[in-house]
Amino acid sequence: MSLRYKWTILAAFLCSLMIALLWSAGISTVFPVVKIVLEGETAQSWVASEIANAETQYDVVLDEIDELKAELAEAPDETTATTLQNKITLKVDRLEGEKAAIESFKKYQPWVEKYAPQTGFQTLVWAMVFLLVTSIIKGVLLVISSVLCARVANRTVMDLRRIYYRKALMLDQKRIDRMGTSSMMTHLSHNMLLVSSGLRMFYGKCFREPLKMIVCLSVAAYISLPLLLLSLIVVPAGALVIQGLSRRMKSATQSEMQGMADVFQTLIETFKAIKTVRIFNRETTERRRFKENAGTLYKMSLRISMFDSMLRPISEILGIIAIAMSLLAGAYLVLNRETHLFGFIQISQRPIDASMFVLFYTMLGGASDPARKMSEIVNVLVRGGSACENLFNAYDIESEIRTPENPVPVPEHSKSLALEKVLFAYQPGQPVLRNVSLEIPFGQTVAIVGGNGSGKSTLVNLLTRFYDPNRGRILLDGIDLKKMNPRKLRRQISWVTQGAVLFEGTIRENIAYADPNATEEQIQRAAALARVDEFAKEFEHGFDSDVGDDGRLLSAGQRQRVALARAVLADPKILILDEATSQMDGRTETLVHNSLRKFIRNRTTIIITHRASSLELAERVLVMRNGRIVSDSTVAEAETSSPVFQTLFAGSQPRKTA
Repeated sequence: MSLRYKWTILAAFLCSLMIALLWSAGISTVFPVVKIVLEGETAQSWVASEIANAETQYDVVLDEIDELKAELAEAPDETTATTLQNKITLKVDRLEGEKAAIESFKKYQPWVEKYAPQTGFQTLVWAMVFLLVTSIIKGVLLVISSVLCARVANRTVMDLRRIYYRKALMLDQKRIDRMGTSSMMTHLSHNMLLVSSGLRMFYGKCFREPLKMIVCLSVAAYISLPLLLLSLIVVPAGALVIQGLSRRMKSATQSEMQGMADVFQTLIETFKAIKTVRIFNRETTERRRFKENAGTLYKMSLRISMFDSMLRPISEILGIIAIAMSLLAGAYLVLNRETHLFGFIQISQRPIDASMFVLFYTMLGGASDPARKMSEIVNVLVRGGSACENLFNAYDIESEIRTPENPVPVPEHSKSLALEKVLFAYQPGQPVLRNVSLEIPFGQTVAIVGGNGSGKSTLVNLLTRFYDPNRGRILLDGIDLKKMNPRKLRRQISWVTQGAVLFEGTIRENIAYADPNATEEQIQRAAALARVDEFAKEFEHGFDSDVGDDGRLLSAGQRQRVALARAVLADPKILILDEATSQMDGRTETLVHNSLRKFIRNRTTIIITHRASSLELAERVLVMRNGRIVSDSTVAEAETSSPVFQTLFAGSQPRKTA
């Protein structure tokens, strides 16, 4: 996803490349300081002496080859001849190296004579100016690179949040119930922060530091590739150790994310039920629960920190081993003016002098710093990768509530709503609805009653297609709901629940949530039907009064009235009232019922209730028990013939419909 910002990434890469080149260039200033300034030479005299030295060595080696050839001609046996031939081969390689050095120095000698400083002090001044300029440019590029990396990371995470929030809204209800609010919050907040950090590291240090290493190691390889390979002999072992730590860190990160979800869960439950916590004096219990969850999260984070802290000393120890091995080998070659280790491992074509030896190890030092930083960011990359995996596992799945490839157009409800032998279970082997068959003609008002757990709300969840039945069919005007686009189906449905859900905003905004394009007249008409205007006018700002978080600035009955007005504004063909007036006082409920009686004409209305007063709107009552419909009749018939109904409404009689 981040590759959609390819030009920003390319710019960041170019900045990193320039930083790497300037890093190496700044380190290379050690050579003129050591070779020219400290040894009292100038660039011109140094080049001249190098040419003279190479020519002298060329002649010496050439003489040595002639002597060896003479000895070879008089070799007494084949073993001696083979030994002499190997020595000649080594000397020939050395001769080629001296010849190449002479040609290289002579090629650049005119440029050095013309442009290089004439004294050692001037050379030092120019070296320091060069170091300062490269440092300034490198600093500017570092800032630009960081901003570019932050742009890629932040925009990508912004896209991720938008996409996964949309995916979260499209998840089927069963998976949402299984994940829980705390896990979803963890995914869309904490995990996103980890992804952002990982992206910044990936396009920042993961670009910059390897390039710095490559440039420094390239210069070291130019001086002596075999010596460099000797220095890197411990790299595979280091890679295995870091890989092992990464696996453990990944496992710890997964545990940390679950710990974060537990902390979120505690916070959500406590603040949502703060009145319940206080009325039962359970503050101490909740503090203890939060302390336990926070302590678990702390231990998980500490474990990650331990793995992270182990990376640096391990990388430093491996680096010291590598440098020590190559340092001993290099010192042997320099001090003895040799080109081969143990007489047969060629390290260079010509002896390495002290200044080049210092430059080689300076470049190794320049490469070790980025290597150390790379080991330090393994933690960030592993955690970011784990967060990505969690996001993909949670949201990149197909919803169980599928929209068919060629959905059938949703008919404007005008015939019937039917269930055919529907069986449904939230958990396998625990059916909530058992072979329920039902038909509701269009325009009929049906009340569904029953004890807790009888399947009333589940039946409505299936009608709105929040879930699909495990077996059987649900038909709207004779068409299976599974063949329709669920979003278009729900455009014909309004649902008012007992726990009326309101959003942060004003009364007007909450009513208009059902139809943002509704006119003021339509909003006022819906508000009048639900008797919202009666209490709204008492507020200072009327319909523009804030309802607070989850509508907490309103009473429970007022929240229900606003929710009912919202449902009315949607002008649905199917209206579901799930204990929709249970929190209203008797007078208000009667007025609302009188208004609803006219509104529900020519609409299919389903009322779920435990209150006898709500049955006055119903033409038909369904009595449910243990997931089955045990009675289907008028209210009057249920009063006389249904024992379950009589038990549910014992001591209360439904008011007769006028």
